[in-house]
Amino acid sequence: MVISFCGHRNFTPDAEKEKTIIDLLLKYAETEQEVICYTGGYGAFDWFAASCINEAKKAAHNIVNCLAIPYITSSYLERISLHTKKFDEIIYPPLETVPPKFAIVRRNAWMIDKSDLLIACVKYNWGGAARTLEYAKSKGKEIVFV
Repeated sequence: MVISFCGHRNFTPDAEKEKTIIDLLLKYAETEQEVICYTGGYGAFDWFAASCINEAKKAAHNIVNCLAIPYITSSYLERISLHTKKFDEIIYPPLETVPPKFAIVRRNAWMIDKSDLLIACVKYNWGGAARTLEYAKSKGKEIVFV
Protein backbone atom coordinates (compact mmCIF):
# COMPACT_ATOMS: atom_id res chain seq x y z
CA MET A 1 0.00 0.00 0.00
CA VAL A 2 1.17 3.51 -0.78
CA ILE A 3 0.02 6.44 1.34
CA SER A 4 0.65 10.11 0.55
CA PHE A 5 0.16 13.06 2.84
CA CYS A 6 -0.92 16.62 2.13
CA GLY A 7 -1.50 19.59 4.36
CA HIS A 8 -0.71 23.24 4.78
CA ARG A 9 2.63 24.88 5.34
CA ASN A 10 1.29 26.70 8.41
CA PHE A 11 -0.11 23.58 10.10
CA THR A 12 0.03 23.53 13.91
CA PRO A 13 0.80 20.05 15.27
CA ASP A 14 -1.41 18.57 17.93
CA ALA A 15 -1.44 15.30 19.88
CA GLU A 16 -4.86 14.19 18.60
CA LYS A 17 -3.82 14.39 14.95
CA GLU A 18 -0.53 12.67 15.75
CA LYS A 19 -2.35 9.77 17.42
CA THR A 20 -4.83 9.53 14.55
CA ILE A 21 -2.10 9.33 11.91
CA ILE A 22 0.00 6.84 13.85
CA ASP A 23 -3.04 4.64 14.53
CA LEU A 24 -3.98 4.70 10.83
CA LEU A 25 -0.46 3.72 9.78
CA LEU A 26 -0.34 0.89 12.30
CA LYS A 27 -3.76 -0.36 11.14
CA TYR A 28 -2.55 -0.56 7.53
CA ALA A 29 0.78 -2.05 8.61
CA GLU A 30 -1.12 -4.96 10.21
CA THR A 31 -2.89 -5.84 6.98
CA GLU A 32 -0.32 -4.94 4.33
CA GLN A 33 3.03 -6.50 3.56
CA GLU A 34 4.57 -3.04 3.09
CA VAL A 35 3.25 0.47 3.71
CA ILE A 36 5.12 3.07 1.67
CA CYS A 37 4.56 6.66 2.82
CA TYR A 38 5.27 9.73 0.68
CA THR A 39 5.70 13.21 2.07
CA GLY A 40 6.91 16.31 0.27
CA GLY A 41 9.18 17.97 2.82
CA TYR A 42 7.61 21.41 2.43
CA GLY A 43 5.94 23.07 5.35
CA ALA A 44 4.85 22.11 8.82
CA PHE A 45 2.37 19.38 7.89
CA ASP A 46 4.89 17.48 5.76
CA TRP A 47 7.44 17.44 8.58
CA PHE A 48 4.73 16.53 11.10
CA ALA A 49 3.59 13.62 8.90
CA ALA A 50 7.19 12.41 8.49
CA SER A 51 7.58 12.47 12.26
CA CYS A 52 4.35 10.48 12.72
CA ILE A 53 5.57 7.93 10.16
CA ASN A 54 8.82 7.51 12.07
CA GLU A 55 6.90 7.01 15.32
CA ALA A 56 4.72 4.35 13.69
CA LYS A 57 7.83 2.64 12.32
CA LYS A 58 8.96 1.97 15.89
CA ALA A 59 6.05 -0.46 16.23
CA ALA A 60 5.77 -1.70 12.63
CA HIS A 61 8.90 -2.39 10.65
CA ASN A 62 7.05 -2.74 7.34
CA ILE A 63 6.47 1.02 7.07
CA VAL A 64 8.76 2.92 4.70
CA ASN A 65 9.21 6.69 5.06
CA CYS A 66 9.93 8.32 1.68
CA LEU A 67 10.67 11.95 0.88
CA ALA A 68 9.58 12.83 -2.65
CA ILE A 69 11.64 15.79 -3.81
CA PRO A 70 10.70 18.21 -6.62
CA TYR A 71 14.24 19.37 -7.48
CA ILE A 72 17.72 17.90 -7.72
CA THR A 73 19.64 21.16 -7.74
CA SER A 74 22.65 21.37 -5.44
CA SER A 75 21.13 24.28 -3.49
CA TYR A 76 17.91 22.34 -2.84
CA LEU A 77 19.76 19.16 -1.90
CA GLU A 78 21.95 21.15 0.47
CA ARG A 79 18.86 22.71 2.07
CA ILE A 80 17.30 19.33 2.83
CA SER A 81 20.54 17.52 3.70
CA LEU A 82 19.99 17.94 7.45
CA HIS A 83 16.67 16.12 7.18
CA THR A 84 17.55 13.21 4.91
CA LYS A 85 18.43 10.88 7.79
CA LYS A 86 14.77 11.01 8.85
CA PHE A 87 13.81 9.08 5.69
CA ASP A 88 14.34 5.57 4.42
CA GLU A 89 14.35 6.77 0.82
CA ILE A 90 14.66 10.02 -1.10
CA ILE A 91 12.74 9.81 -4.37
CA TYR A 92 12.98 12.12 -7.33
CA PRO A 93 10.00 11.53 -9.63
CA PRO A 94 10.50 11.88 -13.40
CA LEU A 95 10.42 15.69 -13.46
CA GLU A 96 13.54 16.45 -15.52
CA THR A 97 11.55 18.21 -18.24
CA VAL A 98 9.22 20.10 -15.88
CA PRO A 99 9.99 23.81 -15.42
CA PRO A 100 10.95 24.56 -11.78
CA LYS A 101 7.86 26.75 -11.41
CA PHE A 102 5.65 23.66 -11.82
CA ALA A 103 7.86 21.03 -10.17
CA ILE A 104 6.06 20.94 -6.82
CA VAL A 105 2.61 20.67 -8.40
CA ARG A 106 3.81 17.88 -10.70
CA ARG A 107 5.59 16.09 -7.84
CA ASN A 108 2.37 16.21 -5.82
CA ALA A 109 0.42 14.78 -8.75
CA TRP A 110 3.00 12.00 -9.12
CA MET A 111 2.62 11.16 -5.42
CA ILE A 112 -1.16 10.96 -5.78
CA ASP A 113 -0.93 8.88 -8.95
CA LYS A 114 1.25 6.33 -7.11
CA SER A 115 -0.93 6.30 -3.97
CA ASP A 116 -3.75 4.13 -2.77
CA LEU A 117 -4.66 6.53 0.03
CA LEU A 118 -4.23 10.21 0.84
CA ILE A 119 -4.09 11.40 4.45
CA ALA A 120 -5.05 15.08 4.31
CA CYS A 121 -5.21 17.97 6.71
CA VAL A 122 -6.55 20.72 4.47
CA LYS A 123 -8.45 23.68 5.91
CA TYR A 124 -8.34 26.14 3.03
CA ASN A 125 -9.59 25.83 -0.53
CA TRP A 126 -6.52 27.55 -1.97
CA GLY A 127 -2.83 26.69 -2.21
CA GLY A 128 -0.86 23.58 -3.00
CA ALA A 129 -2.48 21.32 -0.41
CA ALA A 130 -5.97 22.19 -1.68
CA ARG A 131 -4.89 21.56 -5.28
CA THR A 132 -3.38 18.23 -4.29
CA LEU A 133 -6.57 17.26 -2.46
CA GLU A 134 -8.71 18.18 -5.46
CA TYR A 135 -6.43 16.18 -7.74
CA ALA A 136 -6.78 13.14 -5.46
CA LYS A 137 -10.57 13.51 -5.52
CA SER A 138 -10.55 13.75 -9.32
CA LYS A 139 -8.54 10.51 -9.46
CA GLY A 140 -11.00 8.75 -7.13
CA LYS A 141 -8.39 8.13 -4.45
CA GLU A 142 -9.39 7.09 -0.95
CA ILE A 143 -8.95 10.09 1.36
CA VAL A 144 -8.78 10.21 5.14
CA PHE A 145 -9.07 13.65 6.74
CA VAL A 146 -7.28 14.33 9.99
